[in-house]
Amino acid sequence: MKTLVFAEKPSVGKDIGRILGATRRGEGFLEGNDYIVTWGFGHLVALGHPEEQNPAWKKWSLEALPMLPKEWKLMVLPSSKQQFEGVTRLFNRSDVDMIINAADAGREGELIFRLVYQQAGCNKPFKRLWISSMTDEAIKSGFEDLRPGEKYDPLAKAAVCRSRADWLVGMNFTRAYTRKLNSMFTVGRVQTPTLAMVVRRHLEIQNFVPKDYWEINAIMEDFSALWFNPDADEYPSRIDSHEKAAQMAERLKGVQAAVQSAKKTAKKQAPPSLYDLTTLQRDANSRYSMTAADTLATLQTLYEKKKVVTYPRTDSRYLSDDIFPTIEKRLAALPGDYEGYLEHLRKNRPKKDKKVFDNSKVSDHHAIIPTEKKVVDTSGWTTAEKNVYDLVARRFLAVFYPDHQYLSTTIIIKADGESFKATGKVVTDEGWRIIYPKKQQSEKNPDAAGEDEENDQSLPDLKKGDTRIISDAALLTRKTKPPAAYTESTLLQAMETAGKLIESEELREAIKDSGLGTPATRAEIIEKLIKVEYMLRDKKKLIPTPKGIQLVTLAAAEITSPELTGSWEKRLSDISRGRDNDEDFMQAITAFVCSIVDQIKTSSALRAAALPRQTLPGRESGQTTAPAKADTKNVSVANARPAVQRTVIATCPACQRGGIIEGNRGFGCNRFKEGCNYVVWKEFHGKKLSQAAIDSLIAGKPTRSIKGFVLEDGRTVSGRLQMKEDRSGIELIVAEEKEPKKKKQAD
Repeated sequence: MKTLVFAEKPSVGKDIGRILGATRRGEGFLEGNDYIVTWGFGHLVALGHPEEQNPAWKKWSLEALPMLPKEWKLMVLPSSKQQFEGVTRLFNRSDVDMIINAADAGREGELIFRLVYQQAGCNKPFKRLWISSMTDEAIKSGFEDLRPGEKYDPLAKAAVCRSRADWLVGMNFTRAYTRKLNSMFTVGRVQTPTLAMVVRRHLEIQNFVPKDYWEINAIMEDFSALWFNPDADEYPSRIDSHEKAAQMAERLKGVQAAVQSAKKTAKKQAPPSLYDLTTLQRDANSRYSMTAADTLATLQTLYEKKKVVTYPRTDSRYLSDDIFPTIEKRLAALPGDYEGYLEHLRKNRPKKDKKVFDNSKVSDHHAIIPTEKKVVDTSGWTTAEKNVYDLVARRFLAVFYPDHQYLSTTIIIKADGESFKATGKVVTDEGWRIIYPKKQQSEKNPDAAGEDEENDQSLPDLKKGDTRIISDAALLTRKTKPPAAYTESTLLQAMETAGKLIESEELREAIKDSGLGTPATRAEIIEKLIKVEYMLRDKKKLIPTPKGIQLVTLAAAEITSPELTGSWEKRLSDISRGRDNDEDFMQAITAFVCSIVDQIKTSSALRAAALPRQTLPGRESGQTTAPAKADTKNVSVANARPAVQRTVIATCPACQRGGIIEGNRGFGCNRFKEGCNYVVWKEFHGKKLSQAAIDSLIAGKPTRSIKGFVLEDGRTVSGRLQMKEDRSGIELIVAEEKEPKKKKQAD
């Protein structure tokens, strides 16, 4: 008898097959003497569309809402039908007596396997492979420590609840608002509250009226000090009256100032915690302008293919105790670029500090760290891969370095009844900060919150009673500033904390289970909001479109509430740990959906806001409605334009059910809300595609070889474009560079 191993992706399946000796290639699987290894393309099976749950739900109508399936029917994704049929045959082969779930070790990976197992009608026993890195050693070790499949039943229940809750909210509210407003509005359990945060921030900025205020900087012979009001709780250095400020500045010139206090305090700053996915995405966005999706994709390559970092989709910033014996081997595996930092750690061997090693703060996976695989040469890596790996490697080194120490000086002086303050900072031990280049140190580190905002003015050695003459009192004109527009970095933090402005790392850790989405899904949510044209990127800023603003303005407050969605995510986390009941959760979601649908049906405000009747999406319609092109200036609900009709160009080659429509930046499937992500960009890797190339890709065919693609490492290459293996879009297959032919020597 044989054991069947199911992996989430072909690349992982091939690695596992090599290690298990399953090398004979079959159609969608590998086979050996003892093992068969097969795989999905991510999801093979999903919840059925409304008409598959109930034929009466094919037509989009308010009367049919809410749609509440009694028995949840599954569907095989059209793009994966052939692979699923092959997997089903293997699951039910007579010589297979055991199955191993080797999908990604997380909530979504558990769901991918369980849905395939259910749809295949399989009832054979299964075990779970649970690993955090893809090195050969980690895979072998994982197979020596296979876990009972039922151990992960709570995780599977949470995954099913997440999937069904998203279906109920997305399908019902999308149809309800679309029908009520006569325009296409996609609504999601997580994406709509996320959009709401961006919209509210945008409107705050738009409605902000700047005000002038003034500050006074007293300049003395060897230092300067800023005026402040010792009785003010907020903005103590701010003076609202120009007349008052100007008079004070004039009055203080030439006046003697006396030191009231000179306080020196030794301070320490501990190294920042290791990376989870969200904090790594934030740093990559802040430092390298990488999108959250690009960072995750790069991490997946470093994890799956290069095998040099551990599992990316983690929400933990700590390591479990069993990792400690491997630390020195992981440090030794770092490339030569970090050799200068290793010398200190050879003299001061890493210790098992509770700030780094804490089993209670590791759930499914530990923090992202380098693996034990030696990195010899990174010259063939992309710029993105080098940058992301560098972030992981430096953070890993930093946690084993001593605290950054400095002497903080605060001087309070009085002059003519007015108070002034000067601060200074002298570094006494660089500690962990030596690992970071000065450029990175000068950037605002998301994890450095709580550090005193002090300048590094060099202050004289003063004591109480010392005096100075104020040679000049500079009047500084300032303006109040609106809150900053969201970037991906700050939006990821807001999603992590469900919109709560929490600076303390400890408090953020305490409520991380109550955020919007999970580390694994946040990048996808941001990308979807951009794809459906609810918001767009303006350099680093995220700006809502008129359509996005209109949805948030008209939607029920509960749908746009980050706190409510965060509380649901907390319950899902508790279900995965066996602390909450999945049936109770689904009853609460069902009651919520029924309540909101009833509100939408009876809302007079929505009736008044409805556009003239248009052709709306449905299986019976050959067209879909898409948002008008965004105008980011002076955006308001009042000037949100009616949606425009998009003509179907061709049948989608990926799902075979949707139609390809043209957008501003590319051509995509109009069934994106049902899960088809196929898209053909008009410009790819810096190359504007010809119509002939676009036509080939829309037909599902590869292009001929094209010159002029620019890779992230700056190289210009030739290659073919073709549909990705998972049918989510297109990819570049770089042509192999041929050796130049040697000239024949003359006889």
